[in-house]
Amino acid sequence: MSEANDTKHFDLISIGSGSAGRKVAVVLKRAGWNTALVEARVEDHFGGTCINTGCIPTKALVEAAHNGYSFSEAKEHEKKIVERIRKGTLRHVTERVGVTVIRGFASFVDDHTIEVNGERYSADYFVIATGSEPAIPPIKGINQVHYSTNEDILKLEKPPKRLLIIGGGRIGLEFGQMLHKFGSQVTIFEGMQQILPGEDTEMANALKDYLVSLGINIYTGRFVDEVKEITKENGTREFEVHLYEGENAGVYKGDMLLVSTGRKPRISQLRVENAGVEIEKGAIKVNEFFQTSRPHIFAIGDVVGNPMFTNWAAFQAGVLIKNLKKSKTKSDDWKPLVSPSIPRITFTVPELASVGLTEEEAREKYGDQVVVYKFYNKWLGKSMIVNDWVGFLKGIGIKGSNEIIGAHLWGMRTASIIQMLVLARDNGLGWKELGEMIYGHPVLAEGIEALGNNMARLTQSD
Repeated sequence: MSEANDTKHFDLISIGSGSAGRKVAVVLKRAGWNTALVEARVEDHFGGTCINTGCIPTKALVEAAHNGYSFSEAKEHEKKIVERIRKGTLRHVTERVGVTVIRGFASFVDDHTIEVNGERYSADYFVIATGSEPAIPPIKGINQVHYSTNEDILKLEKPPKRLLIIGGGRIGLEFGQMLHKFGSQVTIFEGMQQILPGEDTEMANALKDYLVSLGINIYTGRFVDEVKEITKENGTREFEVHLYEGENAGVYKGDMLLVSTGRKPRISQLRVENAGVEIEKGAIKVNEFFQTSRPHIFAIGDVVGNPMFTNWAAFQAGVLIKNLKKSKTKSDDWKPLVSPSIPRITFTVPELASVGLTEEEAREKYGDQVVVYKFYNKWLGKSMIVNDWVGFLKGIGIKGSNEIIGAHLWGMRTASIIQMLVLARDNGLGWKELGEMIYGHPVLAEGIEALGNNMARLTQSD
């Protein structure tokens, strides 16, 4: 391709420094490609949402709250962790690997050129991996109030006295329980019939009942009708959430309003239309090889839509990398995406970790053939040791089959234990194999042994 003399050219440019874009730029640089990485906020956001305003800081605060830290101690703990990871990631990418980092927002000029801060850069290949941003619902009054998002919550100097949360998904529950632990009065509103929509209903309801028993108010089954903001004489703000109808109808007041109703692809500033890249339902349209409508421009991670998980974005990057290392143009050697088992984790305390189908999904697909078994953590010695008396593990299978149709684990450290189920599902192993392993003792994973043995017994019985 031809290019202007003042345009810097690369073999590949990744737009976005999160787990997906960064991985492509780093691995292909090591493979001999001349790669660059564009990041709008290098100083405070290099590494993407997960490192800076998502997974890492929120889980650090959750852990600190559970371990009895004061709010100021927890904030200091979180800040040190985030800075260490962000700075270490930047050094690794630039100094150790040698990827060129371009600072600023990227927008497409054409399908082989982007512009960043007035400078133009061209490439044979582009990877769009700009992640996602909060999706704000069209609630009456929402644009007239100073609502907060997850990023705003992380900037708090002290917890609010009364916190209102719209959205009972992972973000709302994690922040809600954490700030409740730090002394906030928390009220959560979820429009669907259950918290964690899409997760197993029994598990979601059990978690809800537990959070309510702690003193967190949770209202489900009615979408918020209106929000208002009132400025008091002393200059402080008071927020109101209005539910006009239903059993929970009323006006709920708080000092802060957190909106955590999901996320949407971050693509508005990219001007992808200049490159001929198609958008479908608010996300970048890709094929099974992550090619957009322009075959040399790829998109991976949150920008291609749900599910929006850091681990899923990195997995997609791995598929793309393997193909491009085989050949720089699509060939018979390229392997399409084959969806693996994706763990779904909610970092409340105790944690909720799931893989595969929910009981509702399984019964819709397999009907009366579905087999369900529950193992309660209070039956396990190690769970008693770590004071987990409320959680339980739930296995889902079908009669006459060893297949792990679904697994839902609510308990201490189940976010780590779920990987045993993921490994088994992706490698053709089932309940029988999980039950036959030798487990350490006493460990929390022994619950999987019990789950495996009982599911194998029930699925194979006449």
